[in-house]
Amino acid sequence: MPMPLIAYNKYKKILILGAIPVYYSLVFISGFSVFFPINANAVTCSPVTGGANAIIAADCDSLVLDSAGNVVVNSGVIVSGAARAVQNNTNSLSQSFINNGTISASFGGEGISLESGSSFTTLTNAGTMSLSTNGIGINIAFNSGNTLISNLINSGTISGGYGTTGISNSGGVISSILNSGFIIPGGYQSRGILNDNGGLINVLTNTGTISIVGFEAYGIENSLNIAQGLNIIGTLNNSQGAGNAAGALTYYGALPTNYNIIITSASSYGKLSGTSVTGSTNFGIYAGATITTKLYTGVLQGLTTSNVGSTRTGTYSGLNYTLALQSGSSSIWDLIFTGGSTVDTQQSLVNTSKVLQGTFTLQNSVFANSFSYDCNVFGANNVCISAGGRNTQVQADNGLNNTSALLIAAYRPHPNYRIGAYADQNLSVSNPGGTVNLGNNTPLIGLFGAWNQRLDGTGIEVKVSAAYGQKNATISRQVVGTSEAGTGSSQLNSQGAQVTAKYVFGIMNNVIVSPYVGMRYTQNNMGGYTEGTSSSVTAPLTYSALNTNATTALAGVGASYRVIPALTTFASAGVETDTNTSNGTYSATGITGLTSINFNANPVKTRPTATLGAYYDIEKNQRIGVTGIYRQEAYQAVSTTTVMATYTIGL
Repeated sequence: MPMPLIAYNKYKKILILGAIPVYYSLVFISGFSVFFPINANAVTCSPVTGGANAIIAADCDSLVLDSAGNVVVNSGVIVSGAARAVQNNTNSLSQSFINNGTISASFGGEGISLESGSSFTTLTNAGTMSLSTNGIGINIAFNSGNTLISNLINSGTISGGYGTTGISNSGGVISSILNSGFIIPGGYQSRGILNDNGGLINVLTNTGTISIVGFEAYGIENSLNIAQGLNIIGTLNNSQGAGNAAGALTYYGALPTNYNIIITSASSYGKLSGTSVTGSTNFGIYAGATITTKLYTGVLQGLTTSNVGSTRTGTYSGLNYTLALQSGSSSIWDLIFTGGSTVDTQQSLVNTSKVLQGTFTLQNSVFANSFSYDCNVFGANNVCISAGGRNTQVQADNGLNNTSALLIAAYRPHPNYRIGAYADQNLSVSNPGGTVNLGNNTPLIGLFGAWNQRLDGTGIEVKVSAAYGQKNATISRQVVGTSEAGTGSSQLNSQGAQVTAKYVFGIMNNVIVSPYVGMRYTQNNMGGYTEGTSSSVTAPLTYSALNTNATTALAGVGASYRVIPALTTFASAGVETDTNTSNGTYSATGITGLTSINFNANPVKTRPTATLGAYYDIEKNQRIGVTGIYRQEAYQAVSTTTVMATYTIGL
């Protein structure tokens, strides 16, 4: 007579599932009131409740699950003095059993036994299974009908004495085994997981520990005995190895069809150690792995070239990888990555783009300030020459410091207008980190022309300026994680023009005020380039051209005060507003998955400027001057300060 399971439902009604037994006793499992069937053939079987949620039995199965459609949870203690602590005979795939408590089995006993074609949707051990010698934690017994399990999960601990087996699949079909806990049977002839008698395990994932120490003891055995049918493990995913005190996962018998290494860090990754292995396995990398170094040693051990399939090379997260034998070894394999991962390389591009923002800022600032260059101290020949120096600092995360020499010249063909040219030659550019280095071989050159309404300089003044600059640039990507330090060269071409109009008038003795308006256009173009290949750069990137431009409206007011006849101070304050911009994108190819970076995703379109300075007339036609300029730039939290000193003489 089949034995029933009787439990109270949430309405406190008794559910009788199966035939009514002749003998039963009441016990408790995780809040369910369960009638425990007594083995009529074992007269000495007298289960005794050992307190709430506890079962103690002798010479009989402690808990028999014979009904379908139930989830049974043990949060107490099940102790068996006979063959099986928990036995399932149902053939329904909807049955689930969860052990959150303790299950103990005696000598040669089984913690959980599944047989006679029984099935489970989910079988979970989140508690403790304690086995005696030759015991089995979870036994899928061999029979004429396959035992089916969709999900077998161990997040707890399965331990035992000599000759014990943590999980034994003897002819069953298991869709998935997930071990995130501990399977630690005893020594001699123990097995963590045994698959034999034609057993099939589709996916076995070990993120925990399967540790066996002893003679003829293995973490996983896929039996070579095929008398009852071929034993198959479809895919084995494993993180046990480096970083785990138990060391590599040991394996005996027929290799899985696929083996995927799980990598969580440079010091924590899977290792598989084989003994008497047969067949071959296809090597792969488990999805979601975090690659932070280029070398993972001893990932396979005890496997010869005939045991490793053709998938010894591949690409993961933008990195190229190779599974290669260690030098001088025929059975120990290392996993070697080349190139850079997509994530790390993308971050290195983001970091490079931030440094390039500083470089483009420097060029923009130099151009904008150069439009103020002038020379208006003339002598008898209506010639003016000015020489000096300039220092510009970029205030940003990766600050720049640029020092240049200046030469400005002008000619006055008519008392009301002048024309001129200038050269701004880099002497040095300091770029912390060395990501972008600008050459000093070519100067910025410019032209200007100005017209004054009156000879004394009051009234309307209109000035037009244009400039062009070309700098050689060397860009070296900084290493982020597995990214490579690729280096390439390009040219940064800058050009622009500006027109301003101001009205100069005096408001008191020695004080002149000059409101102004204007328009400016600038653009910076850095050509595309490809990084060089070297022993440390195995996946060079190719970059697209990076182009930016802006049309800007200017407005402000300036003032000057003659302190003494020879000394004049001046200042101005203004605002700039971009009316049209193209901020460009920084993009590269060469590694799969890289995305373009908006070069200025959140531009500052309206910005303040300020100027403060003084000049001293040494003689009627000789002048020294100092000027300081502050500019808020188009990139967030980036500004520039410039100091210029000049000596001017009229000839």
